[in-house]
Amino acid sequence: MKKRFIVCGIVSVFLMFFFTGYALATTDNFRVLSAKDNQWNYSQEIIITEKAGKTLTDYPVPVGLNSSNFNFSKAKIDGSDIRFFSGNQTLNYWIETWNPKNEEAIIWVKVPDVPASGTSEILMKYGNSGAIAAASNGKKTFDFFDNFDRNTLSDLDWNSKGTGGGKVEFENGICKVLAPTVHAYDSSTIYSRNSFGINSMFVIKRMKATTGTDNRGPLLRQGFIDQIENRKNEIRHETEFANESRVSWETFYRNQKYNPYDLTDVLVPEGNWYASGIAWFEENNTRKIAWFKNGIRDSRMDYASNDLTNSQMHIFLYAASYPDSSKNTGYMAIDYALVRKFVGIEPTVSVVPTQMGPDASTENISGNTSKNTSQPEIASGSENGSEPEVIPGSELNNKVSAPEEVSQVQENLSKNKTGTSDTIFPEYDVNISGIKLSSPYKFDFPVLVKELDSSGINTIFLSVKSGDVWQYERFVKMAHNEGISVHAVLLEDFNCSEKGALNACQESLNAVLEYNGKSLAPFDGIDVYIKPSDKESSENIIDYRTLFETAHQKAGENISVSASIPPYYPASEIEKIVPFVDFFIVRAYCGDIEGLNSAPSIVDAIAPQMGEIRGAGSKGLIEVSVDEGFEDKVSIQKLFAALADYYSKDSAFLGVSTSNYDTYACLPVKADPEKKESRIPGLPGLPKLPGFNALSGFIAFFGVFALLRVKRK
Repeated sequence: MKKRFIVCGIVSVFLMFFFTGYALATTDNFRVLSAKDNQWNYSQEIIITEKAGKTLTDYPVPVGLNSSNFNFSKAKIDGSDIRFFSGNQTLNYWIETWNPKNEEAIIWVKVPDVPASGTSEILMKYGNSGAIAAASNGKKTFDFFDNFDRNTLSDLDWNSKGTGGGKVEFENGICKVLAPTVHAYDSSTIYSRNSFGINSMFVIKRMKATTGTDNRGPLLRQGFIDQIENRKNEIRHETEFANESRVSWETFYRNQKYNPYDLTDVLVPEGNWYASGIAWFEENNTRKIAWFKNGIRDSRMDYASNDLTNSQMHIFLYAASYPDSSKNTGYMAIDYALVRKFVGIEPTVSVVPTQMGPDASTENISGNTSKNTSQPEIASGSENGSEPEVIPGSELNNKVSAPEEVSQVQENLSKNKTGTSDTIFPEYDVNISGIKLSSPYKFDFPVLVKELDSSGINTIFLSVKSGDVWQYERFVKMAHNEGISVHAVLLEDFNCSEKGALNACQESLNAVLEYNGKSLAPFDGIDVYIKPSDKESSENIIDYRTLFETAHQKAGENISVSASIPPYYPASEIEKIVPFVDFFIVRAYCGDIEGLNSAPSIVDAIAPQMGEIRGAGSKGLIEVSVDEGFEDKVSIQKLFAALADYYSKDSAFLGVSTSNYDTYACLPVKADPEKKESRIPGLPGLPKLPGFNALSGFIAFFGVFALLRVKRK
């Protein structure tokens, strides 16, 4: 009897500590609120990380929800029970999109403060069936907001001015700024009563509308202006042509004017809504402007000059007939307009996902929410002027449907869209995150886009053969529509330094240059792949330098020229190419060193090349090979993050890329994990439990040991 009593006591102590640890382990990120907060059944922590080195105050950040970090079935069907808190303070927010069917949502939350290079945490609560109406309020979230739901122009927010037949109309919450008749002097303008300072972004949701067949007009403008009647400073983004195919900047500073025409295209199907955003900001003591379509930064529109004003400016919208009486009349249809704070490197937003299953009941969940410090961030927007950079700030579809491309609103959205949804890639800041692609049409394009988007990849380096270059046009156009840049990689199969090969190499380059001059979907860059022979490299350089000179002269200002070099390429010769290229791609493979799959080994292998690139004032992109022994996609993404961290303060570092997509797509997202070890020796089948501290583990082990000894006796 005494032995049985001892056994029962030991087992009781063991079970008490075991289940205490288990309870603590399972309540880290998902809980039922205490009696004080029992209006909402669920809560999740959101972590905001500042990246620009600036303290942010009352800064709106986008919270992206999806199936990997949020259970839509636990909230009301319209999201009206969502609330956000910072301590005891209720935060203002605006629901931009909410689509429970597709499990996608974007919610802008006004965060009180985020310390420079630090983090702030807020709490999202939901699951309140008694919530009557959503607290979503754009006016309280942004510096300026109007969704035109009054079907009239608010005298408190806007002034209007029209010439000729120009006027403003409303229909079902849509504002139309229009010039309805064919007349050279017809125009309509609305402009804000309040003015805004630099470090602001002006976003409107507008509809693509054809208003005639003439290639001229109407002129539709969106921008900042100091005063309507007697302007001294103006920054305006202008679209024209019947299909809004021309997009240009015009900036005025006193009597100086910057007008680069036809930098990019809107490329939105007829009748569709899209968001157009203008960022006017100061970064590194330089004033800049940038244009965003559907939250994606179009780097071709970037402009930097300290001739840009930093004085207060009004926002304005303008529509006019073409000056020489084109038959095209015009209007700009606007769903909403907003102005928000903007810094060049936007903060990242991480929604700590629940670890409970979709059918988890609130009846068996208790405890307190605690921060899961091991959970990687989900970036809300790119950071560094990624090309193209993804910065949220726009709704992606029309009023009726929710966004089909919500992933574009979040730079480096890290959920895995092609496989397991519980793996999140690490977030890293680079200008270019690329991948090498061979034949573009042997892949399912939507699958390719999802794969690249989930991996945070924004650039494709496309291997272009010397045959029919026009076969790539449809693919390049589709990629551009998805916000993906495409660079043509030439001469992978040629060694231009060999005798008689230079002419063939020149013909291959000329074919791409001719294509770019005529195509509606030109390549964003031309990359010449250098394959030096075994003989002296100086002769190789001369041959290749001829190609770079030609590319530099004929590619045009908006097309980059790059040189792809191996790791053992003579660093002393790099300077000879620098005047003709925009950047170098350093291939961290194909050398004498094998297994280049870690940051230290790659940094050491390419140090001479990066040093010469840095000294010459150029930039370098590091390309790794999937064939260097990577087990899964996560390991490649971790390497990218490690390289980005190592070169974070290196002005010569441009980004990272991997070769090639064929092998990358076949890798698992994450390799099968090893069998989980227990903190209790001798019990390999039990999982690790964060709630099991050293003391509870020791007592549990002692209990099992004593139990076995009693039974043996």
